[in-house]
Amino acid sequence: MTTRDELIEGMRMIVREGLRTTRTFGPDDWSFQVHDEEAGWTVRDTYAHLTAIAEITPGFLGALGQAGEGQNAAAGVDINALNAQAIAAKAAMTEAELMGAFKTGYEKLVEHIQGMPQDQLDQQRQFGPYQGAVAEIMSSALVLHGLSHIYHAGSRPF
Repeated sequence: MTTRDELIEGMRMIVREGLRTTRTFGPDDWSFQVHDEEAGWTVRDTYAHLTAIAEITPGFLGALGQAGEGQNAAAGVDINALNAQAIAAKAAMTEAELMGAFKTGYEKLVEHIQGMPQDQLDQQRQFGPYQGAVAEIMSSALVLHGLSHIYHAGSRPF
């Protein structure tokens, strides 16, 4: 079972690795396409996505808690549309502003997790393919998912 401290350390690792891997990026690095599919995401799009995830997660956790056990909280959610809106909403930001929002978003998420009641972290829920305790869902859907994007975005040609 993922603990509160492990979740918090995972969020802090996302910030640490995100800032570390982008620290030396030049303008061309941000526009590098990191997903192979047509109209795939650039490095910048990836960080806009990650930033939005951090910003919406407190509300998502509230909705997840309201969903009944055995009910898929992602039912009816168009993830692709949600991602496209999140990326578009950050399009006017400079890279420095985006990374500032990225850092702030995860710092606020850490504060939110610190204040969550343990019984909420232990609730058995489902979000899309993720099932189990809310803490476990967060570990996969946020921490592992976020780190995967960061490392993928950091794999651009040097």
